[in-house]
Amino acid sequence: MTHEAWGLAAVSAAGLAVYYFGTLEALQGGHLSVYYPIIRSSPLAIVAVNWGLFGQSYSTSVLFGILLIVASGILLQQSGGGLFENVRSLLLALAAMIASAVYALADAAAMQIAEPAPFVFWVYVLVSALMLGLALTGRDRNSQSLRAIYRSWLTAPWRIATASIVSYGSYYLILKAFQMKGDPALVVAVRQISIPVSVILAAIVLGEPRFRQRLGWALMLAVGVVIVIVS
Repeated sequence: MTHEAWGLAAVSAAGLAVYYFGTLEALQGGHLSVYYPIIRSSPLAIVAVNWGLFGQSYSTSVLFGILLIVASGILLQQSGGGLFENVRSLLLALAAMIASAVYALADAAAMQIAEPAPFVFWVYVLVSALMLGLALTGRDRNSQSLRAIYRSWLTAPWRIATASIVSYGSYYLILKAFQMKGDPALVVAVRQISIPVSVILAAIVLGEPRFRQRLGWALMLAVGVVIVIVS
C-alpha cells in the first residue's frame, strides 16, 4: 500500500478501536436496543461532513430517507429504556457514532487508492493491537473482559470464530462498495438494516421488553433504507 493508504488505514483503525470500545462499554451499562441505534446514526455525521467540508449535495429523497433511518433508530428508545438513564453509556454511544463516521470516510477515501483485501487485513491487525492494549491497561473490567474472552474461546470457540468471520466479511463487502464509488453516507445508511435485526435479537436472545413497540420503529427504519436504495 502507498504511504497515503497507510495513513488512512491508521485513521480507520483508530476510529474502529474507538467504535468497538465505545460500543462495548455503552452496551454494558444500557439496553442494546436503546444505545445501538445512536451508535448507528453515523450517516447524519457523514452527510454533515461531506456537505460542510467538501460541498457535496444530496437529493431531497435521499436526505429524507437518511433522516427517517436515524429518527426511527433514536425513537426506539421511547418504547422501553430511558435514553438519559445512563449518561456514561449515552456519551460512549455518541463517541462510537462519531468514530464510525470517521472510519467510514477514511475507508471510502482509501478505496480509491488501495485494494480492499490488504487494507482490511492491516486495519484489523492495527485494531487488534489497539484493543489488546486497552485490555492490558490494568483496569479490573478490562482484565476481566480479557479473561472472559479466553474462557469463551475455551468453552465455545465457534462463537468468537463466527463473530470474527462475520465482522471481517461484512467490512470487506463495505470496502468493495466504496471501491465501486458508493457514497459513504448512502452505504452506511443502507447498513443500518442491522438495527431492526438487533431489536429482534435483543428480544429473542436477551429478553429485552416491549418488542412490538420497538419493532414498529424498526420497520419504519427499514422503510427509510428502501427510500435510500430507490433514490
